[in-house]
Amino acid sequence: MKEKIDAAFVLRWVKRLFIYCAGLYMMALGVVFSAKSSLGVSPVGSLANVLYQIGLAQNAPSYVNLGNCTIAVYCLYILTEFLILRKDFKPEMLLQLVASIVFGWLVNLATAMMSFLPSPGNYAVQMLYLLCSIPLVAIGVMLYLSPQILPTPGEGMSLAISKKTGLTVGSSKMVFDCSLVVISCVTSLIYFHGLVGVREGTVICALLVGFVMRQLMKVFEKPLMRFVERDTKLRQAMGDEEFYFDETGKPKLLISIGWEFGSGGYELAKKLADYLGVRFYGNDELIPLEAEESGLPESFIQKHEHNMAHAVVYDFMTAGYAVNMELSPLEQLFAAQTRVIRRIAQKPESCVLVGRCSDYILYNDPNSFRIFIHAPTDYRVRKISESMGISEKQAAADLATTDASRSRHYEHFTGHPWGDTKYYNLAVDTKAFGDEKSLELIEDAIRCWCQHREIDYEEALAAKETA
Repeated sequence: MKEKIDAAFVLRWVKRLFIYCAGLYMMALGVVFSAKSSLGVSPVGSLANVLYQIGLAQNAPSYVNLGNCTIAVYCLYILTEFLILRKDFKPEMLLQLVASIVFGWLVNLATAMMSFLPSPGNYAVQMLYLLCSIPLVAIGVMLYLSPQILPTPGEGMSLAISKKTGLTVGSSKMVFDCSLVVISCVTSLIYFHGLVGVREGTVICALLVGFVMRQLMKVFEKPLMRFVERDTKLRQAMGDEEFYFDETGKPKLLISIGWEFGSGGYELAKKLADYLGVRFYGNDELIPLEAEESGLPESFIQKHEHNMAHAVVYDFMTAGYAVNMELSPLEQLFAAQTRVIRRIAQKPESCVLVGRCSDYILYNDPNSFRIFIHAPTDYRVRKISESMGISEKQAAADLATTDASRSRHYEHFTGHPWGDTKYYNLAVDTKAFGDEKSLELIEDAIRCWCQHREIDYEEALAAKETA
């Protein structure tokens, strides 16, 4: 048995080291392409590139190459980390030196392998080289960060700034990158009296690498994490699913309700909780819990708890979080919501929960009964118009915008289509039945569901949390 365990352990680390080194090499290829474009490299490599260009201008010895300049600058980053952290600088952080040397060697290897590429003769070819570098760097970052082995000093600096200032890692990365670009520009201006080694390509890389990486992660993150035998950052933040489910065997009901905007789902959920005599978890009850769990302001949660901007806008705005393998605020919120809902599910009480992808979060909980409330569009438009005192034209526009936003949010975090009835136990058309009959229909459905599962319906409804 011990031999099998040891073999599995070795295989797991072989796979992780392979992905880690493959990622560093892809990044090195990207650096070589962007350096060859003469339009600048990504911010973290800009200072090394400027020093390399100065070496070329001085006819420096061959060992003053891009890879060795990268190693030297990365060593400078490690020294700066030490000066920032002082007593908080851990000895194991010196292992970043290993990552620096390996990456520098790989840059030199990539330079030798790409030596057949001609120097760009015009701006179009320069831009082509630069655009080739962006997906290479994005793939490299995605690969090398996934095994969580050793950060390069670039990431180490961001973490050091974050720890010292209290800024998020994403914000610290922005501060660090901007500082590097300024230092690189000043260095270039002093020596060349112009911008060499840091130009528009640096800005383009900064804007696009994270965005491209997010698109790649949509396809490759889960299989990649399975290969290296790790959970995604979001899955880690959500916590252990099995830990939260109540396994006491006592009957109870966890009724989760999703709804289309204007269908009256939220109001119906409150009435259902009163009708059944169970606890209701809506915005007033959940938002304070989510704010405490996530550390995010209640105003942010109120605005974003089930809304998401267009996918392209969202990916572009959160690109910096992707590069640092850090959760975006919406991902932090969803992880916190998941933990809150699972803790509620662990309580010995029946309740009604609304929205927040609770049907997905509790899908495998044996006490979960999932409902989706919907209605025809014209009926919802009329209800929105009457309740909000706006024109039907404005109501129709608000409905389309809100439903689209909810759909994007749900599909982003669950991977399932929003409102797909195969993921629910019951779908109710409020126009067809009205509120009173809808409540009776839902109660009858829950009663039948309990009977089919051999659960005592009255005992389940009577489940309460004791002090």
